[in-house]
Amino acid sequence: MTAGLTFPHGDLVEHLTTATELVPEALRSDSGQTAELAGCIADGYHHFWMNALHFIGHWADEVGRDGELPTEFWVRVAQAAQAMQFPEFVPYCLGKAQRFPHQDVGDLMAAFSTLPSIVEIPRELHHDCYEVAEHLRADDPATVDMLESVDLDALAAHLRNGAYDRLGEPLSELFSDAFDDLFQLVTSPSFPAEHAKHAWAVIGPNPFRVVLSGGMFPTTEAQPWWRAR
Repeated sequence: MTAGLTFPHGDLVEHLTTATELVPEALRSDSGQTAELAGCIADGYHHFWMNALHFIGHWADEVGRDGELPTEFWVRVAQAAQAMQFPEFVPYCLGKAQRFPHQDVGDLMAAFSTLPSIVEIPRELHHDCYEVAEHLRADDPATVDMLESVDLDALAAHLRNGAYDRLGEPLSELFSDAFDDLFQLVTSPSFPAEHAKHAWAVIGPNPFRVVLSGGMFPTTEAQPWWRAR
């Protein structure tokens, strides 16, 4: 995902400051992050400063305004995340820096159901992928050809056009159980570059958030947004 990108020099605060300056005021306001961002900057909470910037970027992607953020914004946020040892944030940032398209649950489940057809995967993950495909086949036989031909676009459109409304609960449960292994697989350096569309279909709909862990002495950690809510 780094091909063609330039990574500016700078320390953590420089990356965060520059990224903040690259956010248009209207985007900062419309995303509801103006106060959060100002508070994190004033208090020196670098983890949550980065988190607020990432939230703005994800919000912009969701509402079709990610084009308002320059490539350098995403690169700087990725560098800040890496500097603070939050590698989970980096794939999404780099994908958006490369101008990869918005992804939704249709893209995600299309990729999830067809992964065993393109790469060798662990047995347990293979089982979850197979179960998703079986749900799709049982719901509509028309998906058999889509699955066999690994037609991600057709499968994603089918899911958006009612299939996910019918199958959302079992598919979501399978995905939730498999997410950690799935994310590790598609973000591994060994994942084939020619299957980047599958990788991005998993990464794109699943940005991370910084949260406080439980316990007497809480620390910050990264969680996918649907666990962090």
